[in-house]
Amino acid sequence: MSVKERKKTESEKKVYEAAVYLRLSREDEDAGFGGRKGESNSITNQKRLIYDFLDGKEDIRVFREYVDDGYTGSDFRRPSFQKMIMDMEAGKVNLIIVKDLSRFGREYIEAGRYLQKVFPAAGVRFIAVTDRYDSLTADRTEKNIVIPVKNFVNDAYSADLSVKIKSHLESRRRNGEYTGAYVSYGFRKDDADHGRLRADLVAGEN
Repeated sequence: MSVKERKKTESEKKVYEAAVYLRLSREDEDAGFGGRKGESNSITNQKRLIYDFLDGKEDIRVFREYVDDGYTGSDFRRPSFQKMIMDMEAGKVNLIIVKDLSRFGREYIEAGRYLQKVFPAAGVRFIAVTDRYDSLTADRTEKNIVIPVKNFVNDAYSADLSVKIKSHLESRRRNGEYTGAYVSYGFRKDDADHGRLRADLVAGEN
């Protein structure tokens, strides 16, 4: 191949416009009830893993980050996710990158619909970094067996986690602990124990 032909081939290489999708839910933060699970799934950690993966990949350009912080993976009606899909349909992005499949979603049927039908039909590449999945290079076994199984496991995990968290919160309530996110006017959470409420003396003076 001549130098001219090689340069032409290089100029024709496809450059992907990437959507970096990040998601964290309350359930993810509570998994392990304050342990390292929530830390490993933090938005910051997701970004770090994805950008480390992208380092040196000249054929991939980040178009935008889409962040759904505080949204469950069992529902795809998330604002940033829907914005990402709109941008995909408008032809602005042709690659979606996530830390892993569970960040994309934990609902088996809908996750499979996007990965096996919607994205391929739109010519959109999909990468799940820590799952080592890339739709561009994946073989039929990965697409038709491995990924559906992983999505099913994520779905089952989500259901099991929901039961465990509800049981944990119920146990705390039975012990007289406060489990709400916010407190009523006139009270505050104890600085040393957020499961206990104290009178807000400042509010009481007003």
